[in-house]
Amino acid sequence: MSTLPDMAERHARVLARLTEMGLALAERTFEDAQAAETPAERIEAVKAFHTVSRSVRQCVALEARLARQQAQDLAEAAAAPPRKPSGVERHRRINTVRDAVTRVIWHEAETDDTAAWLEEAFEEGLSKAFTRDDFCAEPLDDHIARLCLQMGLPEEAALNWRDLPDPPEPDPIPDDDDPPGDEAPSPPPDAATPEPRPQSSA
Repeated sequence: MSTLPDMAERHARVLARLTEMGLALAERTFEDAQAAETPAERIEAVKAFHTVSRSVRQCVALEARLARQQAQDLAEAAAAPPRKPSGVERHRRINTVRDAVTRVIWHEAETDDTAAWLEEAFEEGLSKAFTRDDFCAEPLDDHIARLCLQMGLPEEAALNWRDLPDPPEPDPIPDDDDPPGDEAPSPPPDAATPEPRPQSSA
């Protein structure tokens, strides 16, 4: 089954061919009118030329109309708002982008402090862009490269993020809700031994 673009292309080819054939026929009837030997022959040739040339003009007009319609369709398609991504698409994109950019950050940053600062700034910007309707509009690799370039990271590393090692695991955060142990923590070896308190004579 033909799609609309295929149909429009076929119609354009048909109109172009009809225009060429009509123009050739109009030229032939024009020559016949010039070569007519009697007024009656010339009148018939002129009538034929008028009919054929009118068909040619109609074909040309239809070609122009088809071109205008195609241009209008392209303009409307370009102006149409992007399709709003689903929640699954958003989460899949944000996880992949986070993994890729974090790899680039930890691969290119000179110090751990710089990497941590860039990662924090990246997360802040990512959380703001997550709610936009065009969050998933651009290709994945273009998305990653653009974010890396905005942070001053090299484009080469951004385009090769799949080959970079995983970032280091964050230090575990102690759980404040854990109950303290029964035993008091041992003092360090070099700590001075406290003297015993004098006992009261009472």
